[in-house]
Parts: sequence; structure tokens; C-alpha cells
Amino acid sequence: MNRIKGSMYIKILIHIVLFLSGLTLTIGTYHIFKYLDSYTTNTSDFKETSEFQNKYLKYVERVAVYVDYREKGYSGSIGFDPSSTDISSLFEKEVVNPKSKKKNTNNKSEQEQFDYYNAILNQTNSNFLYYVKNVKTGAVYTSAALENKVYKTNEEGKDKMTQKEYLEHVKKTNNAYLIINTETEKYATNVNRNYQFLNDENLTWVMDYIRGVVINSEDETETNRGEYIICTTIVNNFPNKADEFGTMYHHFNTLYRNYTNSLHPVPISFALLLVFFILIVFFAGHSNKSDQITLIGFDHVRTETGLVLIVSGITLLYFLDIKLCRYLLHDFGLDYSILLGVGYTILYPFSLFGFLSLIRRFKKNVFFTNSYLNLFGMKLRYFIREFIAGRSITFRFAALILFFIALEVTGFIIYRYKLTPWPAPLFLTVSIFGYLFLFYGLMKQVIDFKIISRETKKLADGNLKHKIPVDKMHEPSLSLAIDINNISEGFSAAVEEKVKSERLKTELIANVSHDIKTPLTSIINYVDLLKKENLQNETAEGYLEVLSGKTWRLKTLIEDLVEASKASSGVLVLNLECLNFVELVRQSLGEFEDKFSDHKIEPVLTVTQEPIYIMADGRSTYRIIENIFSNVVKYALSGTRAYINIFTEDDMAVVSVKNISAAKLNISSEELMERFVRGDSSRNTEGSGLGLSISKSLAAIQEGTFDIELDGDLFNAVLRFKKQDRYTSETRITKESDILP
Repeated sequence: MNRIKGSMYIKILIHIVLFLSGLTLTIGTYHIFKYLDSYTTNTSDFKETSEFQNKYLKYVERVAVYVDYREKGYSGSIGFDPSSTDISSLFEKEVVNPKSKKKNTNNKSEQEQFDYYNAILNQTNSNFLYYVKNVKTGAVYTSAALENKVYKTNEEGKDKMTQKEYLEHVKKTNNAYLIINTETEKYATNVNRNYQFLNDENLTWVMDYIRGVVINSEDETETNRGEYIICTTIVNNFPNKADEFGTMYHHFNTLYRNYTNSLHPVPISFALLLVFFILIVFFAGHSNKSDQITLIGFDHVRTETGLVLIVSGITLLYFLDIKLCRYLLHDFGLDYSILLGVGYTILYPFSLFGFLSLIRRFKKNVFFTNSYLNLFGMKLRYFIREFIAGRSITFRFAALILFFIALEVTGFIIYRYKLTPWPAPLFLTVSIFGYLFLFYGLMKQVIDFKIISRETKKLADGNLKHKIPVDKMHEPSLSLAIDINNISEGFSAAVEEKVKSERLKTELIANVSHDIKTPLTSIINYVDLLKKENLQNETAEGYLEVLSGKTWRLKTLIEDLVEASKASSGVLVLNLECLNFVELVRQSLGEFEDKFSDHKIEPVLTVTQEPIYIMADGRSTYRIIENIFSNVVKYALSGTRAYINIFTEDDMAVVSVKNISAAKLNISSEELMERFVRGDSSRNTEGSGLGLSISKSLAAIQEGTFDIELDGDLFNAVLRFKKQDRYTSETRITKESDILP
């Protein structure tokens, strides 16, 4: 494909087709619009055009004026006056009162006017023929061209054709005709009157004028010379090319022929021009030597300089082209279409060269970057950034508003005091630029802060390693984004260090616990062996009992420590399943019934709904409830009640265990949840201080919560899990990889 796009022969072929299609389209479009501008129709018959009908009416009016002069006694050397018979029988007799009209006059003498009409109407080879007869006096007025049309020659010599025979001759030859009877005010014509030139108003004027029914401006009296028969005709096919009708007919045929010859080539040329124009744009800049866009020497010139050179060259060629075309028109009489082709040929190469240079610049992305405007903008931008660097956002916003106000005031002063020849357009331009500048400045900051808001949300969701993109940001948003990125880096490093530390602690506890459990197991075993020996020494047996109790307590402490470490680090393997929360609490309460009784604590169970299902691990959840009840047994005031409430709150299943503490609770609930912290300060009870911390961790990894509420000596442990529908819940296994952060 690159070989085709870079082929010189393909480009030459495209240029040739593009030039020829453009030339054909230009000339063809000229012919089409030239015809439509002259005739405003696509008829093929000249007699159907408005120009013909207008000219025909003009000649009929001239006949009326000419006959008026003849009736007043004017005569000329070209006149032809044969006698004729009456043809009034062609029209029905109908007497109509004539309408008065003023006679048109001009600055010429009446004799000069008569000579003018006499010369126009009585050409021997005219395409326009007329026959006028005064019915009252019998006077006949005919055109000189009727000498060859009306007379017929026989063996005895010349005799005159009758009017009836003349009319039959007109109809037989299919000539265009107009016959008027002023007595009946009737007229007949075979001309299709599409343009309303041959209408009642115009022909009535002809009738009134030829009859002399006018108001004389001197004595204001009417004169009536009688009624007339007016016969006019146009010779078919306009054999005489010299008169007005022949000239117009020839002009019409030329335009119509060019019009019809252009109807099909114009759309084809337009399609070819469009296709090859797209191809030349597509191929511009490609060569066989490189896959990249290749610029020529002129393309490296600054964009503004190149545009000035191109526009100047086209303007110079345009004026030279006009002078050349005028010379060819005046000295050689060439047709306008040929002159249009000459102008197109001269302007085409230079215009296409400039256009393709712009296309190559756009493809190479240097149209703007290689411009003086871009250079000026970069320097201005650098200056502004250096100027406002370190200044507050208030200063920047104030500077933006002040600049906008300065622009608007400048525009108003220009318009108010008319400081330029074009105050209104310049005021409008300055005002629009000011609003656009203000809009750009505000939107730039809005977009930057929108980006910061969106990207900060990702940081808030836990992706601490995410960075806000600052490449396209502007001050002051740029500084804010950089500061947030620095904060996220520090916070991410701190979190990683914290996680690393917690994992090291967990590993240390697990390793140390394992190392301690091995000798501790041996000690427990040897203590059991000593108990089986009959020492017969009460003091030694007492020592063994103390040693046994302490070793078992140490073993329990180590196990709790390992479990707390696993729970807090999230390495436990959970088997989540649908559990009846109420039944689980009832079973746990049943196992602690004896311990509650021994410590004189009365449990009071309240269930608002049964059953209540949760998705949880049975062993871990039981351990949480066991820790809560064990905490009640160890630290509750003897002789009191423990209130156990099971209920639902929105979409949560909740267990609340309330009791009165035997010791004073002089610490906060947050401190009490820490590891190795107990409600009593003596630390002489059997608790390890890990139960509450283990419960909180076990609840967290099951997407539940465990909280403590203290109100004086009132201790309230609250466990929450998300409530489940037993019939839509599914048992699933959560692997260790799913738990690890």
C-alpha cells in the first residue's frame, strides 16, 4: 500500500484526472447557470421563452406606434402599401367603448421617431411580418418583407394575395402569429402565453393606441380614427439571422446546446473530482523511500509565511489572468467558457500546490507547531507561568477578572468614541474574545479540579499507589495535584511499612509460640507422670498442682496468642455457610449454663425474630460468642443478670450482651479492645486479655462487626452480621488467598 501511495506515476495520473474533471465541471457549470440565468427554463423551443414573447410584444407595440404615425400622414422611402380586402368576418361584431390612454412621447421629433420605427419594421428580410388594415377607411399597412411573402407570381404578372389566403399561408407554415380586431377587442394567437406578456392589459394598450383613443394633452379631446385588423407573424425557424429575432434565436440555440451538452458531464465530473480529490489528499506526503510523511522544502517555511506567499501568488495570478482574458476577449473575441478554461488552467497548479502543502503540514502535525503564533503562544505562556508561579489562587482569579474587565472596557471605548472606521464589528470582536478568554480560564480550572476529584476518589478507595496525571494540568491545580501525589506516596510507604511490621510480628509470634509449645508439652507430660508417682508428700503434691495449673494456663495463653495473630493478619481459612444465628446463640448459652450458675449470674434471653440466618463460619462465630459469654463469667458482678438480645436492624442480624462489671471500668472501650488489656488492673484473674481482640478480628474477616459500649459499670458487647435469606444463600469456601490483603 505504501508503494502505491508513494508512486509518482499514480500521483501524475490523479493530477491529470483531477485537472480535467475540475475543468469540465467549471465550464459545464458555467454553461448551465448561463442558460438558466438568461432563460430561467429548460425548454427547447425559443418561442416558449419569456425573451421571445417580450420581444414579440415589443414589436406589436411598435406596429401600433408606426401605424399611428402613418395615419397622421408621415411616410418614408421603405414603406409598402398594398390594397386588401376586408377580413373582419374573422371576428364577431362586438362594439366596445374604447379606453382612453395618454400617448407616450420622447425628446426626439416626431419625424425622427417615425423614421426609427419605419426602419425597424420595414426591413426587407425581417423575421417579423405585419399586416394592418383600417376597417373604416380601408387603408392597409404592411411590412416591406411581405413583398416576397404576400405576392404570388403567375403568367399574367403579379397579383396580390388576399388576406384570407395570407392567413391560410400563416397557419400552413406554422408561423407564430397574433391577430387583433380592435372593433371587437378580440385577439387570437398560437403563442403559448406562459409569461403573461401577451395579456389583455398590454394588448388593450395596443388597440387604444392604434385607434387614436388617447387624451390630447393640449385640448383634452378624444380622437377615433376607426377600427383596425392587426395581423402579425414571425417567420418559422427565423431564416434571417441579422434582425433581433434571428440574433436572439441564434444566441438561444448556442446556450441551449451548451446547456444540454453539460447536463451529463457536470455530475460525472463532480463525482470524479470528489473521488480524486480525496485520493490526492490521502496520497499527499507519502513517498517510496519512507513510511513517514515527507515534507518538501516549502513545507518547512513558517505556516503564516507560507499562507501569505500562497495567497499573494493566487491573487497576483488572478489579476494577471483577468488582464489576459480581457485581451483575448477584445482582440480575438473568444467565448467566455474558453476564457474561463484559460483562467482555471493558470490558477489550478499554484492553488493545488498551496493546498497540498497545507495537507502535508496537517498530516505531519506541524501546521500549528511550525507557526509564529505557536512560537508567540509558547513564549507568552512561559512568561505568564513564570510571572504567576508561587502566587495564590486568589491572585490568579483576580488577574483573570481584571483582564476580562479591561478587554470589555476597551471594546466599549472603541465603540462609544468611534476610534476606528469599524467600531461596531471591532467592539463585537473584542467582547467575544473577552468572554471566550474568561470561559476558557474558568473551564480550565474546573476541568483540572474535576480530574483531581475523580483521581482522589481512587486514592480514597484504597489504591494508594495511584497517581494523579499532571501532564496537562495548569496552575494552581498542578501544585495541588503534585502535593496529593506526594501525600499518597508517603501514606503508601507508611502503610506498607505498617503491614510489613504486622506480618513480622505475626510471624515472630507464630514462630516463638511454636518453639515454646514443644518444651511446654514436655513439662505438662512430666507433671502428669509425677502425679502418677506416689510421692507421699503433701507439700510436693501441692507444688505439682500449682505447676500443673500454671502450665495449662500458659498453654491456653499461647494458643490464644497464635489465634489472635492469625485472626488479625487474615490468614485463617473460613468455611462460610448459612447459619441459624438464634440457634447458635442458644447452643452457646446452653454450654455456659453451669458456669453462669456457679457465678450466680442469671442470663435473660430475648429474641424478636426466629429464625435469623447469617452467612458465616460456624467455628469462628462460635468462638466469638464463647469469648463474649466467657468475658461475662469472668468479669460480671455476681448476683446480677446478663441480658442477651437477638434482633434484626435493617439488613443486619444483631446480638447484644449486657452485664454489670464487678470491677470499676475506668478505661475507654477502645483501650479495652486492645490486646492483653483486661477490665481489672490487678491481672490476677485467669483471663489473657486477648478474647475481645480475637472476637473483633474474627468478626472483621467475616464482614461483620464487634463493638463494645460502656456506660459506667454497664458493659454491652454488640455483634453484627449481614442478614441472609436461607433459600437464596449458597455455601462457599473462602481460601487463604482471598483473605490476604
